[in-house]
Amino acid sequence: MLRRLLSYWHGSRKQLLAGGVLLVIGTAVELMQPWPIKWLIDYVFGDQTPPQWLDKLLPSLAGSDAARGIMVVCVSILMLAVAVRFIAMIGHFCLMRAGAQIVQELRVRASEHLHRLSLAYHDKTKVGDSLYRVAYDSQAVQSLLNGAIVPIVTNCLILVGSVIIMMRINPLLTLVTLAAAPVFFVIIRGFGKRLDNQSRQYHESESALTTTIQESLSSIRAIQAFTLETLTGKRFRQQTRQSLDANHRMIRTQLIYAACAGLAVSVGTAAVVWVAGHQVLNGKMLVGDILVFLAYLGMLYTPMSTFSQSAGVIQSANAQLRRVFEIVDSVPEIKDRPNAKPLATVRGQIEFREVQFQYEKNQPVLRDINLKVAAGQVVAIVGRTGAGKTSLASLLLRFYDPNNGSILLDDHDLRDLPVAWLRQQVGVVLQDPILFSTTIAENIGFGHPGASLEQIKTAARRAQADEFIRALPNGYETMLGERGVNLSGGQRQRLSIARAFLKNAPILILDEPTSALDTQTEQALLTSLQELMHNRTTFIIAHRLSTVRHADLIITLENGLLIEMGKHDELLKKDSAYAKLYNSQWSGTTAPASAHAT
Repeated sequence: MLRRLLSYWHGSRKQLLAGGVLLVIGTAVELMQPWPIKWLIDYVFGDQTPPQWLDKLLPSLAGSDAARGIMVVCVSILMLAVAVRFIAMIGHFCLMRAGAQIVQELRVRASEHLHRLSLAYHDKTKVGDSLYRVAYDSQAVQSLLNGAIVPIVTNCLILVGSVIIMMRINPLLTLVTLAAAPVFFVIIRGFGKRLDNQSRQYHESESALTTTIQESLSSIRAIQAFTLETLTGKRFRQQTRQSLDANHRMIRTQLIYAACAGLAVSVGTAAVVWVAGHQVLNGKMLVGDILVFLAYLGMLYTPMSTFSQSAGVIQSANAQLRRVFEIVDSVPEIKDRPNAKPLATVRGQIEFREVQFQYEKNQPVLRDINLKVAAGQVVAIVGRTGAGKTSLASLLLRFYDPNNGSILLDDHDLRDLPVAWLRQQVGVVLQDPILFSTTIAENIGFGHPGASLEQIKTAARRAQADEFIRALPNGYETMLGERGVNLSGGQRQRLSIARAFLKNAPILILDEPTSALDTQTEQALLTSLQELMHNRTTFIIAHRLSTVRHADLIITLENGLLIEMGKHDELLKKDSAYAKLYNSQWSGTTAPASAHAT
């Protein structure tokens, strides 16, 4: 996991290096802290003579004036403490900044990769789960850095320094102290896998919670309309209980883990005191030496205890980061071939050759589709729900690739063209317009990033949206609510049409753009749609068949098969599936004498 994270640290190298250097310096100063106590016992209160270097550094330490010696020791303790805290504060600040920058980079990369992944991935993944991984699991980098890596590195330095000093003081006691190390290793190994599994279960349950609340808030209108508040609350409460149980299991294991590690520390300390006490009684150690040794013993066992705690942090962070890297490592099914090149010009001729497609194995959605559409033609795709109409349009945008056969643009296989370039050649107007929580101008501008405000206004005028936009309090700078809820259905659709005008793509897909609107609103949009379709190869996914009478070609899909094609009048003269669909929509009423294609 650390190797994976190294590729994200480039923007924070200076902070990491500065923090690392400061922690090394701080650790060296910290290792000096126990010595003033020895000076107090042996040189101020005792009759021992300080070494020459210390006597030159602190000449008032030894002598007849014990009060002055005590003052020198106290000042030394305070100076060392201030130095350690100040250096540690600056070092940790640098490392925390570095950790935050790595979290930001990981989030950005995961988010960008999510947007590049094919729809097949998103079809199988809940939005809330992806949201939790990007927003929350990625924060495990900070936990890993500041809750595990920094303590481990710092305490490794303390551990090595303490062992070296302790060996110089008393090798036998040092060996007794180190006898507890294998016990810590056994504890870490024994609890590691269990902590990893329980941590992963907990974060997956938290992810499920996020998914549930995201879905319920996105569907708040339906929940309130069907009075599902109680049922939704009951479902959420059940999931919170599952998450709570997972959290309790993880905490219980962590506490047992910490208790076992603490017990090992206590046993080791008791063994050292036993041996050291007898050595003092036998005159083999000075009182000051045993006090310094016990101080270093605490410094030695603190790293061991920290290692056991850090192991728990590592297991938890590892489980979270694996969930993030599952996103980063996912391979887009739709991607550019190595030799993909854009076309110099686009006429708009489209051809489907023996196209077969399925979302799930052995469940074909489209079968043996053969269709050739001349540049500038208007093609209506009709059929019952589930016939494969939207799937056909999705293949044209390369949201998916056919399992067999090929789709050609101007005699070039779509798979030989860059994906981003191809999608720039296709404008889309959907039944439910996709609008974002930003200004109206920006929403229209998504059709052509970088477009000027005047170009945006021109597109709005062509879509007959300029009048209602100017009537809003802030005009084109009006902020939209989520999915444009503060606009009517017709207004939202006009913004979608304006976006398509601004994009000015040679190919157009109209996915039932008026079927969710009332008849009066639909008729008001027809003129805009007619102008939008002019001189463009257009595919209309039609639900209201009265709107496709003047299409150049009407094709009927049934169970994924293209069963017929022709013009409106030709198909009505036959006993065709289209005629049956058309007549069933107008049974008991009079079909319109004329209608516009949409």
